[in-house]
Amino acid sequence: MKKLIASAVLVTSSSLAFAHGCPGEMKKIDTALPNTKLSAQDASKVKDLRAKGEEQHKAGQHTESMKSLADAKKIMGIQ
Repeated sequence: MKKLIASAVLVTSSSLAFAHGCPGEMKKIDTALPNTKLSAQDASKVKDLRAKGEEQHKAGQHTESMKSLADAKKIMGIQ
């Protein structure tokens, strides 16, 4: 029983930690975007992906949110 409870706590805490990663990724994009030289098309994609990531985060879709935000960061060339 103790192992079951410990496993449940571990899974819950790891998903919560992942959920809190989304705002940090959004902040990285917001901070870097004004100083990043992108074509108009790429800048539009980044803004769309960043907005999509925020919507997904608010909907509790954290895995999808992190993917959208990672795609935006890749276009920008940031980590």
